[in-house]
Amino acid sequence: MFARLHSALLTVLARRDAAEKLRRTIVTTVLLIAALGHPGMVGAQQQSKKTAMPASGDTTIDRMHARATAWFQGATGRVDGFFMTDEYATHVDNQSRLRLRLNTDYVEHAGWDQGVNVKLHLVMPGLDNRLRLVMNDADDNNDTASQTADSTDESDIALRWLGVRTDRVGLSFDLGVRIKDSNLAGFGRINAAVRYPLAGKWSGGTSNRLYYYSNTGVRNDLRQYFDRHISDKLLFRSRTRVQYFEENDYNPSSEQKFTLFQTLNDRNALAYEALFERYAEEDSVFDDDDIKVLPQDNYKSYALRVRYRTNVWRKWLFLEFWPIVSWPEERDYDLTLGARFRVEINFGQTPKSAAKIDE
Repeated sequence: MFARLHSALLTVLARRDAAEKLRRTIVTTVLLIAALGHPGMVGAQQQSKKTAMPASGDTTIDRMHARATAWFQGATGRVDGFFMTDEYATHVDNQSRLRLRLNTDYVEHAGWDQGVNVKLHLVMPGLDNRLRLVMNDADDNNDTASQTADSTDESDIALRWLGVRTDRVGLSFDLGVRIKDSNLAGFGRINAAVRYPLAGKWSGGTSNRLYYYSNTGVRNDLRQYFDRHISDKLLFRSRTRVQYFEENDYNPSSEQKFTLFQTLNDRNALAYEALFERYAEEDSVFDDDDIKVLPQDNYKSYALRVRYRTNVWRKWLFLEFWPIVSWPEERDYDLTLGARFRVEINFGQTPKSAAKIDE
């Protein structure tokens, strides 16, 4: 398997455009490591035998991160001012946060891809904590099955009103704009979710997000969850997902995913996954020249994936690595290798759950 990955890497590098993407990836990674590895990283390595994280604020990179966080929280306060009085603002804690992710992906026969994802959650407490400004709030982000390489350039930002918010039921309404493949569109979105206990140690959850885009019409994303807590550090989850896209020739797209989440400690976590997908031809990561079967409006894929997430050096910095083995129909179900490397930086308030792996 490793010999195949090495051979595929050499083939991809022979392509000029792929080599250029890889060059940018290497340069970005080296610059990041160089910045993090300046005096503070040496100190972190010297304390590697300790479980405690190094104290923040004692290196150049800490001061830069603190200034960026202060700027972000200051900007948050200025935005809040449009929705509430300054007197109210001074009595409300700022729960806003900003997350930056750099993903470097590889899919055999599809090549390398690199993308940056910014996720914003801006709390505006002036209206009884019901108003939010959210950016790229959808949690799919091309993270499913063999679809590791980003096939589209998509970003959105929206104002959210929280209608119902209890421990078991949530209902909210979004109004915003989306940029997809350089096209700008307005959209509205209704988000609904409910969680409920089942027999024994099982629990269930159902969520639905109904979108309307001004340029592509309706989209609906329905998810059904079944969870079982095996122990304090092990959680089994079944997720069934059905999506409808008015713009696609084939509907609906569907996915079944089984995940075993394992918490190693407060800084490291793993997820073991088995996935099945049926998706529209438009969502395939493979070019027409790389598809071995006759053209059709939808394809199926099976995949096994391991996700490893670790909190390194500072509480706001995370690394992830995902080795992937898949059997996509486009390749006539040949074994296909893939991988993702992710660097994540959090600004503002880093939630206690940040070290956990996404669903």
